[in-house]
Amino acid sequence: MRLIFPTLALLSLLAACAGPEAASDFDRPALLELAPAGIAADLRRADRNILVVRHARKIAPDCNALDCPLSPLGGAMVARLADVIGSPEVDQAYSSAACRTLRTAEAGGRAVTVHQAANGLEAGCAANDLVTRSRADAFAEAEASDARWTLVAEHSNTSCLWLERFVGLAASQTVGCSDGRLADTAYGDIFWLYRTDGVWQVTVLPAAFEVEGEG
Repeated sequence: MRLIFPTLALLSLLAACAGPEAASDFDRPALLELAPAGIAADLRRADRNILVVRHARKIAPDCNALDCPLSPLGGAMVARLADVIGSPEVDQAYSSAACRTLRTAEAGGRAVTVHQAANGLEAGCAANDLVTRSRADAFAEAEASDARWTLVAEHSNTSCLWLERFVGLAASQTVGCSDGRLADTAYGDIFWLYRTDGVWQVTVLPAAFEVEGEG
């Protein structure tokens, strides 16, 4: 017996058999695999991408000095972030001058350009650091750049400043910036800013580089 399928039905059947679009031909497949499937096509054709992350977990919740180090768990998170980003190294990497953000930004494999942790604060990770670049300088440079991949490591509040700068307040709140900052317990998320047709958008990859453990 000969079976005849309507054209649309046949196409639907073939699509179902093919399964979801593979990420292996994307330049950073591990990232794409964590992204919502509904925007995969837009992510593939984006000409610029900025990955904004809060620093990995620090040695103690109440350790807030610029030289406060990451905990062992935080170090494992940085290694996980490096795996998710993959190779080659990112084109640009920025962080505040705090040790915990600097160490996190090193996951991109690129020398990190640091800016002041707060306006006018010229101290940095090391005791003899002098940091004159402001966050506004980093914003302006990132906006003017043609880099395809940029990694930014910041704090719970300053991560939100990057999101607001590129996609606005409402969009930043949608992905987790309540009252201008991320939740105290929010670690390991990647906020993926991507530009298509000249317009910046954002999606979040929840717990993308979180690691199980304490500290």
